[in-house]
Amino acid sequence: MLREIRGGLPQEPVAVKEMPFIVKGAGVFLIGTLISSGLKYLFEFLVARRLGPSGFGVFFLGLTVFRLMEKVGPLELNQGLLRFIPIRKKEEETARVGAIISAALRVSIFFSAILSVFVFLFATPIGHGFFHVSSLGLVLKILSLSLIFSVVAEILAFSLQALGAIQYRVYFRLVLEPALGIIIVLFLFQFGPSLWAPSIALTGPFLLSSFLSFWFLKRFLPVQLIRRRAEPEEVKELLAFSWPLFSASLLSFLLYQVTPLMFGYFRSTQEVGLYAAALRTSFLLLLTLEAFNSVFAPLISDLTNRGELKKLEVLFKVITKWVFSLSLPLFLILTLFGREVLGLWGKRYQQAFLCLLILAAGQLINCATGPVGYMISMSGRPKISLANTAATLGLNIFLNLLLIPHSGVIGGAISFALSLSLVNLARLIEVWLILKIHPYRADFYKPLLAGFISFLITLELRKHFFLPGDLLRLVLGTLALGVIYSLFLIGLGIAEEEKIILVKIREKLSLR
Repeated sequence: MLREIRGGLPQEPVAVKEMPFIVKGAGVFLIGTLISSGLKYLFEFLVARRLGPSGFGVFFLGLTVFRLMEKVGPLELNQGLLRFIPIRKKEEETARVGAIISAALRVSIFFSAILSVFVFLFATPIGHGFFHVSSLGLVLKILSLSLIFSVVAEILAFSLQALGAIQYRVYFRLVLEPALGIIIVLFLFQFGPSLWAPSIALTGPFLLSSFLSFWFLKRFLPVQLIRRRAEPEEVKELLAFSWPLFSASLLSFLLYQVTPLMFGYFRSTQEVGLYAAALRTSFLLLLTLEAFNSVFAPLISDLTNRGELKKLEVLFKVITKWVFSLSLPLFLILTLFGREVLGLWGKRYQQAFLCLLILAAGQLINCATGPVGYMISMSGRPKISLANTAATLGLNIFLNLLLIPHSGVIGGAISFALSLSLVNLARLIEVWLILKIHPYRADFYKPLLAGFISFLITLELRKHFFLPGDLLRLVLGTLALGVIYSLFLIGLGIAEEEKIILVKIREKLSLR
């Protein structure tokens, strides 16, 4: 393999050109995602501790409905921007880039305005009539007022990402918004615990984020191009690509959120709060996958458009191994110290430990399949993505109906983890049938072996050496497992092509 790469066969351009770009962009996004996830986790942690499981459950239901509005508003045109802007940029059609952004903004603002008015007017019936929680109406009314600004900020941030400036999406959407939200909620909680405090804290940052995103977009495109109306054919092309993706994305969102919504209907708000704490904690495993997906998605579109499937295959394998290698230790930490993590939310949240383990197992399988979902959608097959997610959502709802009324949070966790695992298995099979590509290499066993050994050693250390106290045990255990895992993973060896990629990345960074 090493001689092949040095000899100029198709793998060399991947190692020398695309992979440093991916890692650099993913590194920026990963750092931003780590900060963002930490800030969002802290925000919900503060709300959960202040309001308790029941009050947090009410707020989380409102937040889930609002996230659904955020998903519907832009009609997934942001993903269409990730596909078409790189293509137009390669073809040096700057005017058409501006027209695409303009079309996405106009359409998304129109639909968001309609949705915002509808939810504001029917907030009370939704809260009292469907979820049987009258206080939910106030949360929905406050959040609905910020929808347009949130959607505009999202479209502009994805435009910047598609133009190669992912750092601005990181700065504004991932860091500024949650940081400002924490400051506001801490201030408002000085007046006492209330549902309106976290609801208001989420609204203000969207306005500032949308303004800053537009300001920096002007550095890449003149204002007159952003205001340029797109040709009908361009709008149709954007909608034709985005609409199936929107349906798939909406169904995928519901796959993640239908369980807490069904908890709100069948069970108590306290169980919603417990499930929400476990679900949010399990999302920590997705950090590396989301980071690499954000940069890899436009490259899938570009490489498939140019027919360079060999490059795509090498990237797919390397990225999947790296994502899994970085996600596995997080899963092991949650397995060993999940009670301590949930205990930080409050002692009452520790009863969701088994729920957390089940959800984390589903997310680990998700990470083990890599960016397989984007391999289908960004290669120009959004209808297949739609069919996959629709079938999985149907299965999830069916399992929820069977399990949630009788088994509570455990039943909901089983339903979600099983559904997520099955859809990723189906995607793997489809990618192989369509592109003749799979994400696994012969050395994929190395992180598994390193993880197994580090788990056993840390388990023994936990039994005999770690001091009592949730926080101290969590910190020491995390450090021990991280060091042991890293040493064993490095000791098992790094593949030759990965060494070349790492050398090129280091050379690229040293020149800056």
